[in-house]
Amino acid sequence: MKVMLGRNLLWGLIIAAWCTSAVWGRAEFHIGGPTGTSWQGLITDAQTEYTIVDDQSEVLGTLPIAIGAEEAGVDTMIAYDDNAIRPIWVDSSVNLALDVNLEARGGNLYTSVSTGYTREAAKEVQVMIDGDPETATLRQVDISPRLAGLNIGYVKNTVVNLGAEMPVNRIRFYPRPGFEENYLAWYEIGVADNTAPFMASPQERAPGRRWYRDISRSLTSTNDPEFDILERNVENLDQVVDLRFPKRDLRWVAIRPINPERTWEIAEMEVYGEGFVTKTSYRTGVLDFGRPVAWSKIRWQGEVPEGTRLVLRTRTGSTPQPNLFWKIGSTGNFERVSKDEYTTTYQVGRFSQIQATYDVENWSFWSTPYDFAAGLRNPEATGWEDGTPLLSPGPSQYLQLEVVMFSDGNKAPRIDEMSLLFAEDPAAQSVIAEIWPVETENFEPQTFTYVVRPVLKDGDRGFDRLEIFTQVPAEAVHSVAIDGREIIDDFPPKLEEDRIVISFEPFVAPRDNERRIEVVFDAKVLRFGAEFTGWVYDSAEPELKQQVRPGNATFRFAGDALSVRTPVGGELVRKVTAHPATLTPNGDGINDQTMISYDLRNIGAPRQIALRIFDLSGRLVREVISTPAVSGSFAAVWDGRRTEGDLVAPGVYLYQVDLTTDKGLSAAAGTIAVAY
Repeated sequence: MKVMLGRNLLWGLIIAAWCTSAVWGRAEFHIGGPTGTSWQGLITDAQTEYTIVDDQSEVLGTLPIAIGAEEAGVDTMIAYDDNAIRPIWVDSSVNLALDVNLEARGGNLYTSVSTGYTREAAKEVQVMIDGDPETATLRQVDISPRLAGLNIGYVKNTVVNLGAEMPVNRIRFYPRPGFEENYLAWYEIGVADNTAPFMASPQERAPGRRWYRDISRSLTSTNDPEFDILERNVENLDQVVDLRFPKRDLRWVAIRPINPERTWEIAEMEVYGEGFVTKTSYRTGVLDFGRPVAWSKIRWQGEVPEGTRLVLRTRTGSTPQPNLFWKIGSTGNFERVSKDEYTTTYQVGRFSQIQATYDVENWSFWSTPYDFAAGLRNPEATGWEDGTPLLSPGPSQYLQLEVVMFSDGNKAPRIDEMSLLFAEDPAAQSVIAEIWPVETENFEPQTFTYVVRPVLKDGDRGFDRLEIFTQVPAEAVHSVAIDGREIIDDFPPKLEEDRIVISFEPFVAPRDNERRIEVVFDAKVLRFGAEFTGWVYDSAEPELKQQVRPGNATFRFAGDALSVRTPVGGELVRKVTAHPATLTPNGDGINDQTMISYDLRNIGAPRQIALRIFDLSGRLVREVISTPAVSGSFAAVWDGRRTEGDLVAPGVYLYQVDLTTDKGLSAAAGTIAVAY
């Protein structure tokens, strides 16, 4: 109640300030950097705040954001230095298996004894990771297993769970000083990454997870099949085992004695690595902005070095919880229950009695990954000239951010700070849109009809612009109509590189509620499921855009969607052409350069694309471009010059477009003639 009263009082003061301003409800939320909300706070804190600003970003006031921290998802491999986020750096001199380091990451040391006894058995092995070489776990062997026909001594795995996947390149173990004769001469070292189905601790309960497999006393017993055997040695003569190997991403490290012939011990078990952690993830709690707001733009400062990757996504909703929880009730059917009841049943391992489903009625799915370069802060820009549209729908009260970072050895991506721009008062209660057709038979330009239906109520700001994101340049716009009345001659549309901008007389709330906007245009679709996202806004406030939602905008079409399906399969690089095909770079202004154009298909995340010129012997003449790209139509110019800047000799040259993907290289090529 106090929060609401405080909010209403503050709104009264802010409204008074707005009475002399053309801006209404402009707000910003800042994360990271010297003045923004703490990245860690969005996981652990209960509340933060956003600012109400004018069109010069001058602060008029602040309002609270509640944080549902229980919905946060973050691994322990994030570094928060200087209020930024990046993967943790692993120092080659730090023992990752030391008990205090394991505890900080949620790791542990257990044996492969069955779960009913493993916690008791684990007590005697903790000295292996205490950092004290004078203490050891001693394993007595009184009878040779060859004589007994089975192992009388200890043959279980001793397993270090690092708590997270780490870049590991060294494993070391040894006996106490003065007891070197107790070194382990018969051993197997097994390792596993995050894909292994192991439980993180004996008390964990999770479907598809299990404890380490127990090892029998048989002389022919084998190791747990989920461990990759890094080394097997039954003739070891080294008192200190120091195994070095090419760096691997590992979470579990296991040492297993193999039919030991005498008493042995391990004083310390050490694990080392080096470099940035390969994969890390960060997810905020559910951020509650107190009322539905219209999301507009997002921007950030940071770096994604070559060879690394950063995936940033958002989702929005109208309830505090993105999931629905179910449990089998007295009728034998699943019934809605609270999260607490679901969690209680989960923790006792009754997985068949419960299920969690995504609340698709009240939450959007995670957005497509943001283009990192498009959202980078431009220090030369004023206001919000930079940034990129926030892709999740609004108006909505709740929002979550997710960042997944992929490092490359000594290089790692990072985000220093981030800002969101939004409007406290939406352009409309909702703006429903759909496109037709929702499927194409080929990758040639197709005629589409795009229909928008706004729901306007008193207090909505209204709008006079519609943007349709086409991803590639639209070929043409044939018609723009408002409730069937053609307006294209009065308001000619603007065709930009990746969108169409439609102008019209202002839609005023509530007068223009449910008035349809219909746009007919031609465009290519180069990616399966490509979404023709749209935004509406007031041209007086072009930075405050409200995204449309897919749905039933007209009864004429049955799609209720904004995504378009294309044929599956085929080449990723297509329609590679050079125009003109004969180049005459003699400076007369005629055919002095050639335009090489190509289409990229079904590339959702940025992938490296290169255009290179070769002579007929295969020697590289020039690399025209090398840059990340997604699906779209592209073109580059070659002026007949080598990398060094001099003109090539007359003849025939090969141009080749190479696309690097997770599945390898996809290429397309053609020829150009050079004449003088």
